[in-house]
Amino acid sequence: MHNIETKWLEDFIALAQSQSFSRAAQLRHVTQPAFSRRIKVLEQAVGVQLVDRDAQPVRLTESGLQFLPVARKVLSQLQGGIKQLSQAGAYLPRINFCAAHALSFTLMPELVQWIRRQEPGFMARTEAANVDVGLSALRKGECDFLLAFHDPQSWVKLDANLFPSCQLGWTRLMPVCKATRHGKPIYQLGVDQDVPYLAYTAEAMLGQAVRERLRSQVGRLSLKKVYETAMAQGLKEMVLAGEGVAWLPELTIKHELESGQIVLCGTEQWVAPLSICLYRAASIEKPMVEKVWQLICQRYQ
Repeated sequence: MHNIETKWLEDFIALAQSQSFSRAAQLRHVTQPAFSRRIKVLEQAVGVQLVDRDAQPVRLTESGLQFLPVARKVLSQLQGGIKQLSQAGAYLPRINFCAAHALSFTLMPELVQWIRRQEPGFMARTEAANVDVGLSALRKGECDFLLAFHDPQSWVKLDANLFPSCQLGWTRLMPVCKATRHGKPIYQLGVDQDVPYLAYTAEAMLGQAVRERLRSQVGRLSLKKVYETAMAQGLKEMVLAGEGVAWLPELTIKHELESGQIVLCGTEQWVAPLSICLYRAASIEKPMVEKVWQLICQRYQ
């Protein structure tokens, strides 16, 4: 089954009601080309044509008429479920975490589980985001804690009085690639020419750490960028497919390293240490946030 975004369903319902791509796009606050693309993607996801574009005004096909009540029911049930959850959670104080993508599915679940065993009287919410987005949310008071990698050479320096931090551990940012059946790297940094490079986007914190590592070392590497994304998980999938070399946090590829699917493809000079830190805004005064902060500091310091 293809993933279907709720905004596509809302687009489809708006189009059914307005019978006009331009009017529906206005109602959905997007450009008409973008709106048309989203309707097309929805049709591809469900596998049938939902809209008769040749008709004036635009009308739904037979399949579209059958799908319309389904779309309305799905959105209604989803909205109702969210409302029930919100009401159920209203009796517990909520703590909002923001976490780097790579940490949101590795360390974050373990951390929340441990906190709840010590202090079950709260509801936790985690949002995965790039570190710059998380930092902005922390400064604006939109999240209570930010879990992020910290590279002393490249990351933004925060005022410790305004944004105290607690170091939760360490990992390494490693240049890795797919292994041959004999356990050898299919690419070798410093030896091969034009090694296909799977990179982070410019705004990604891990990308900044990699660039600093490359600049700080004397040796020159022959890299040819062939792909980029902000997410380590996306680079990991490309590495597993044998598409090139990427610098990945060791904690995100532990299983693949142990199984021999992925191997280090360069010397230790290209490995960058990364600390894992939890940040909070000192200006936020919430009793539960303070209690959780004290629990974490006692455990890790």
